[in-house]
Amino acid sequence: MRLHVLLFLTGLLSLTAAVAGPPEWVKELTPGHAGTRAVPPCKLTFDVGWSHVMTAGQATLTVREAGADFWRADASAASTGLARMLWKYDCEMTSIMHRGSLSAHFLQHRETDSAETCRYRVAFQHHRVVTETQVQPVKGAESHSAVVCPFGPMDDILSFILYVRSQELKNGQKITRVVQPWDTPYLTTFEVLGRDTMTYEGKKRACIKLGLKIRKIDRTTLVMSDYKKMKTATIWVSDDELRVPLEMQASVYVGYMFARLTKFEYLSGKEATAALPKSMVVKEP
Repeated sequence: MRLHVLLFLTGLLSLTAAVAGPPEWVKELTPGHAGTRAVPPCKLTFDVGWSHVMTAGQATLTVREAGADFWRADASAASTGLARMLWKYDCEMTSIMHRGSLSAHFLQHRETDSAETCRYRVAFQHHRVVTETQVQPVKGAESHSAVVCPFGPMDDILSFILYVRSQELKNGQKITRVVQPWDTPYLTTFEVLGRDTMTYEGKKRACIKLGLKIRKIDRTTLVMSDYKKMKTATIWVSDDELRVPLEMQASVYVGYMFARLTKFEYLSGKEATAALPKSMVVKEP
């Protein structure tokens, strides 16, 4: 009898899963395509810090053409100075995006702290996302895993930034997309809070002020939950054709942090182009 009940419940659950519609949060997603704003090959350098004044690290972002069909964005970050003595951290990320749609195609990401090194390879497909993870602790055995999230399309963090930049960004406008920056998807919303000014290179720059809201999505069940590691975040981008991010401020679970643009460089000639990664194949589960 127990076996029959178990089989009945299993069948009922399977039927329910088969006929269930998309998750409720899909209604919040912003429809439409990337705008036509040009993406110039460029390199941005940021100081990253804590508590308003202490510089704790540096980050760079480079955007280059990768053949006729793709953009390649490379980001790196590292703790520096006194902060590195307290917390050693290094990160490298490569994002491959389709030129026209600015949609994510492939991501590889490596981050190292004092405890472990994590490597991620992500294939963004139209109806799903495949993620391969490798974790190498300083002490202990290395682990490997591969997971399929049954939702798509998604952005990675760099493709989402370029997508938002391409939009009109009128006051009050909200842009919501599903973003996977490494191995977990998040429902991510930018809201245009208004116009502002920000000092850059000793001069006042007209800016667009953006609020950021993040909610976590379970990559297997697609159930959404609060993201408790970040309370609030605000980003200022230049209110001009470039739409350069000038500063970000965030209240996170360890306190307050900021990222501030210190240098912007146009790239040209050979510096404006890059090769695709040797392999963009992601191992299936």
